[in-house]
Amino acid sequence: FFRYNSKSLKRIKKSWRKPIGIDSKIRKRCKGSSKYPKVGYGTSNKIKHMGKEGRMAIRIYNIKDFIILKKKVNRIKFHFSKKLSLRSKQFISSNY
Repeated sequence: FFRYNSKSLKRIKKSWRKPIGIDSKIRKRCKGSSKYPKVGYGTSNKIKHMGKEGRMAIRIYNIKDFIILKKKVNRIKFHFSKKLSLRSKQFISSNY
């Protein structure tokens, strides 16, 4: 969803903002106006947070998290937390 007038005016960025004006055709949801975000546009829970390769992206905060999730290696993509120590990262990468 694009912000109203973002295509015609260069100074308006494309990120969505809710229209506020009293006569705004998008806010009133008139026919022919651009689409308005609704609940129905949401992603199903089966594929939510899934990457393009079909794996879930999960952040690892400690070694225990890795040991629990190690069984599901083919379905999960691991990301290290910023707070994870170098020694823990080396341990996980050597056992992965």
